[in-house]
Amino acid sequence: MSIPSDIRPLVNELYQVLNDTERQATQGLFALRTAMSLFPENEILMQYFSSISNFQFCVEGTRLQAENIVNNILLAGVPDEDVQKAGDYLAALLHLAPEVKIMIDKVIEKLEVLP
Repeated sequence: MSIPSDIRPLVNELYQVLNDTERQATQGLFALRTAMSLFPENEILMQYFSSISNFQFCVEGTRLQAENIVNNILLAGVPDEDVQKAGDYLAALLHLAPEVKIMIDKVIEKLEVLP
């Protein structure tokens, strides 16, 4: 069985947003590691590192939720009502995902203005 055609674009977009956010977080952590090597005791940098690490954890958790939902949709005999509920939940995840991306952007912006 395959993902219903009305949910497939939603799933693809969610995975794309999650991949983009994860890539951005990885780049942010790389920049932070460089800065932290110069200023290892800087508490602000440590807070930024913690924030971005937490955002990465959130992205991974969201990805796992989405994968579980998709796997449940693919089971044989899933009622249409449950598929609709799954689609609604995936839409909610898609709505939340850009919030994490925005938070990562803010941390990276603050990092860029540090001396």
